Amino acid sequence: MIKQPKFHSAIFDNAEASMIHDGVAGSDQPDVLRLAICLPEFSPLQQAMSGYPADAAYIQQAYIVLGLQKLGHQLTFVSPYELDNTICTTEIQDGKLAPKSWSGRGWFRIITKGTWKVQQWLKIPYLNVFSNLTYLDSCLRCLPGHDLVYERNGLYNNSVAKACQRLNLPYVMFFDADQILELEYEGMPLTGLLLIRAQRLLQFNLAAADYIICVSEPSRDHLANNWGVPKEKTLLFPNGVDVEKFRPDLETQLQTRASLGLDDQPLIVFVGSFYKWHDVATLLDAFAKVLEQQPDVHLLLVGDGARRVAMEQYAAELNVDHAVHFTGLVAHTEVPQLLAAADIAVAPYPAMDSDLWLSPLKLFEYMASGLAVIASNVGQLAEVITGGKNGLLVAPGDSSDLANGINRLINDPAFRSGLGRQAREDAVNKHSWDHYLSRLERLFAAIVKGQPYENL
Repeated sequence: MIKQPKFHSAIFDNAEASMIHDGVAGSDQPDVLRLAICLPEFSPLQQAMSGYPADAAYIQQAYIVLGLQKLGHQLTFVSPYELDNTICTTEIQDGKLAPKSWSGRGWFRIITKGTWKVQQWLKIPYLNVFSNLTYLDSCLRCLPGHDLVYERNGLYNNSVAKACQRLNLPYVMFFDADQILELEYEGMPLTGLLLIRAQRLLQFNLAAADYIICVSEPSRDHLANNWGVPKEKTLLFPNGVDVEKFRPDLETQLQTRASLGLDDQPLIVFVGSFYKWHDVATLLDAFAKVLEQQPDVHLLLVGDGARRVAMEQYAAELNVDHAVHFTGLVAHTEVPQLLAAADIAVAPYPAMDSDLWLSPLKLFEYMASGLAVIASNVGQLAEVITGGKNGLLVAPGDSSDLANGINRLINDPAFRSGLGRQAREDAVNKHSWDHYLSRLERLFAAIVKGQPYENL
């Protein structure tokens, strides 16, 4: 038995209540489905469900899992564990190991170790061949009896898709990003056999999937243009937000601002993992320009990541560190109160060779919090934000344009408040997790029944 963190369901009580009250689980609810939820890793989902700091991708999956459970569906969680085991459990807090057959035999272990020694001698990288076979073996034993299998895309793995083909189970793939492209953008490109292996496995999964859920229109276009996936096979499901947890709250605003040592000074907030594409450097450049005209303004940078230290150093080089607050890693449950304290929220992104494929959680959480949002005019941000109505769009990577937008909102409180009100209304009406889960449930039910899914 693997020791795992305790699960605290109270973290998501508001999300649960809102789904029930909005009638998502009403009388027209589809039949109870037996769903296998397959993830590249298990512990990050546990962390997200338990309220511990977690990557946005698993916070997103935690909301999906919670919503499906509240709708009454039976979930089994399946995930690789280390290199030679698989987790297969119905309880998120209980990481039970899945059974094996041939992959647990002595001859298989001998071949695995022998092959790896030969690869090391030949300087061939580890290619996940035998770990994939082990995962496939366990999937063939865990997945029978389920109505549908849902898998979040991961590198170097096609075991779930293969098992679904052999078992004749519907397979839905969740594609939030092309990790091969992300690694290339981060300056850590896959090369040689690793690249070939990753490409072949992803191509297999894309071909095997009955439907592919994409988080943005650019990600659908990327699959069509770069991987040859038919558009009719992909569905657009932008991320959502818990509109009860993220909301304007004057009392929380005053308390949080007091804890930050602020009174009525303008406060700008950014939430993220300091990835290269989050473009915090341009934000700091813009903030330095804003400080020249607004000497009492403050910037709150929420989150952590590999580039955080570099950004702290850059803030010092710009002589703005006295007005910039780095929170470090925080649990997702703490983000609503930090957003409630702010006046303006920013989502800066650079100009990129390929269109931004993401569906940033932060964008919808900013909007639900009633903040005036300034976002780069890229990808899905340009589709969600209508300049001058529910936020402002600025040129990507342009610190002067971003600074001008911030100054405009600081100098015009009425305009700023109007943007925030409209952003909140749009988040509630278009981007709630309730709306997302209702669509997802209809999709799963249609696939299981062999019916076409309408209302794409």
